[in-house]
Amino acid sequence: MKIVIIGPGMMEIPPIGWGAVEILIWDYKETLESLGHDVYIINTRSHADIVNKTNELEPDFVHIQYDEYAILSEHIKCKNIAATSHYGYLDQPNKYGGYKNIHNSFLRTKSKVFALSPSIKDKYIEGGMDEKKVFVVPNGVRNDLFTFKENCERPNDSIYLAKVDHRKRQHLFHDIPDLYFAGNIADHRYNKNNYLGEWSKDYLYKNLTNFANLVLLSDGEAHPLVCLEAMSAGLGLVISEWATANLDTSLPFIDVITEDRINDVYHVEKIIKENKNKCLNMRKDIRQYALDNFSWKHIINSYYLPSIKSL
Repeated sequence: MKIVIIGPGMMEIPPIGWGAVEILIWDYKETLESLGHDVYIINTRSHADIVNKTNELEPDFVHIQYDEYAILSEHIKCKNIAATSHYGYLDQPNKYGGYKNIHNSFLRTKSKVFALSPSIKDKYIEGGMDEKKVFVVPNGVRNDLFTFKENCERPNDSIYLAKVDHRKRQHLFHDIPDLYFAGNIADHRYNKNNYLGEWSKDYLYKNLTNFANLVLLSDGEAHPLVCLEAMSAGLGLVISEWATANLDTSLPFIDVITEDRINDVYHVEKIIKENKNKCLNMRKDIRQYALDNFSWKHIINSYYLPSIKSL
């Protein structure tokens, strides 16, 4: 197939540092091309350029990876179009109003929807979207890029790897000993305790495996890529209820902090320590779980291509 993927147009693809959506788009391109498809990325803020460049390519399938551009599907000359929203509060329709705007814009277009999780799909359907219009397509991860060490170099240390902002809630946990933070700072309530700076992608690929586990206690997530990256590097997970999309939370290396305990820092610290201790001997199993369930070839063959064919 000839496939066009439309990016947000806010930063380069592939990104040098942060930019989860941009990373995902690049991973789609590389994986699909390895399977014999022709993939073109259009990454601009100009609506006219998006429409004109897409139509010039005459694609078999168009994937809009930024919800703001879903309305452009009405002007794109392709029968097979799907849009994905990466908005962090899609599971919480009453929070901040963003879901309503995205849902309503999707309803007004001919575009189908590739939802990042079954629970997000359910929210779209509950909101009145035709079930036949919504498909579940989770995010994937480039397992092959992550260094993996079976013996952890920093067995006492946990990493909170995310943009430091209101949604990620780092400021609640910044005084927990042995919890380190990496990411660009946009929330100055965080006191810079154990701050490691902003990591480049190359540094992330090589050094994430040195930590015992990942902590991500956001108040909203769609399908966080960082959880997949951490497991690819052999790390256990300590995550909030909102970061559990597509994960088997019954597995021993995944611990979930419920919202009613999220402000209990002593409880959170206790769970982080327990998770570290049990995950140090499970690193190969953790990585294998990520490979089996979230490698890009698995996502493409099990979710992406079957969903396109269903269009």
